[in-house]
Amino acid sequence: MRAYPGLLLWTWMAAFAVATAVGCSAEPPPNPYENLPPVVTEVGFLVPDLPEDNFAWIHQQVLKPTCSNSGCHDGTFEPDFRTVGSSWNTLVNHPVIANNADMGFTRRVVPGDVAQSFLYERLTVNIPNTSGMMPLEVDASSDFEERRPEYLEAIQQWIDAGAPDVNGQVASSEGLSLPPQVHGFGVFPPDLSEGAYPRAEGPGIQPVLVEASNVQVFIAVTDDQLGLNDLDCRWALGADVQDASSAEDGGTFSEAPFVFNAPTFSGSTETYGLSATIDLTGQPPGTELTLQIRASDGDSDAFAPQDNSPDYIQLLYRLRIQS
Repeated sequence: MRAYPGLLLWTWMAAFAVATAVGCSAEPPPNPYENLPPVVTEVGFLVPDLPEDNFAWIHQQVLKPTCSNSGCHDGTFEPDFRTVGSSWNTLVNHPVIANNADMGFTRRVVPGDVAQSFLYERLTVNIPNTSGMMPLEVDASSDFEERRPEYLEAIQQWIDAGAPDVNGQVASSEGLSLPPQVHGFGVFPPDLSEGAYPRAEGPGIQPVLVEASNVQVFIAVTDDQLGLNDLDCRWALGADVQDASSAEDGGTFSEAPFVFNAPTFSGSTETYGLSATIDLTGQPPGTELTLQIRASDGDSDAFAPQDNSPDYIQLLYRLRIQS
């Protein structure tokens, strides 16, 4: 099991302020941090190692340690492999910049078509008049050279499967707008005075333990074209994924009272900037619910989880009312 680190805490700031306020005056100066937004701590999303057929595993094993090194695909130029979200958004259906002599490629990754995906070509062929076969250099922390056949096969299988995102969402092969990506959520008490509700202890992926009350849910969502606050994001609850998929919208996510960066279900860091209050009052103790997050950019929609999401993903979106 892997416990992701908590959010950056501001408590050290308050401690620093108190320590430096000591002086000759009997009355210390005002604490400049006392009016900060509430401290939010994340007690940890406990999830197992990423499965090898998930795009997040490809990012974790290949794109991040091998390609996102300094001066390469670290945001200096595209594709941008810094996070799972930026990787998918700048690969799938994204126009190429370089090309082969016949100008035979139009997109970096064409869902379902390895032969037309320039990413795979760059990893397997030394194309003249380009910088060379990727990766150009391999850092000492990468095991790409030792596991090259395994990693190439994983990338090929991912493209053949439609190049799905971490939730199993498959993009259109026609090069249209990519659907938004839902990366994770955190559930907090309504007054945000305490940390995120933890997952239950036990084997495998356990549900998030929540109170039978109003809860505040923060979500991390990205899109290939629109900013966070330009997306239409909603939620629904159901007994399971199928039930949640058929349920009416329960409410909308809007701009959060404050924004923070934190680890996602796939391990990379994204911005949690939308939130919603969900009323769980009256739910019996022990009740389990699936939270489905629905995001639209106006051209395409995303549902997380959805009926074809891997079991691993479906379990991540479970809530359990505490006894």
